[in-house]
Amino acid sequence: MATTVTFAGRVVAGPDLLYTRDGTPFVTCRVLVNSCPPDAPGAWVDELVAHHVRIYGSAATQVHESLGVGDPIIVHGLQRTETWLDQDSGERRTKSVVEIDNRFGEVGVSLR
Repeated sequence: MATTVTFAGRVVAGPDLLYTRDGTPFVTCRVLVNSCPPDAPGAWVDELVAHHVRIYGSAATQVHESLGVGDPIIVHGLQRTETWLDQDSGERRTKSVVEIDNRFGEVGVSLR
């Protein structure tokens, strides 16, 4: 099941340009978001939430060319949970990933 999420934050890792087996470009990056509203006007609480973001298609190449570590980004996409078995321990691992592709989602530079 997927949930639609929208957030603005800063790129803290990536964006790394990769390709699927069929040659479709995709970018992976991590985005940190300050999730708390201000305690008082102008004062923010530092409670950061990390999001793994995967962008497919033409938006992937644009993000790769336009954004780098520290840049502000806005993301609107589908949040999914990925599951896999750890090769070393054999334990089941999970990771939440927000996906954007040519059919659904938007990504761009945040002007905030």
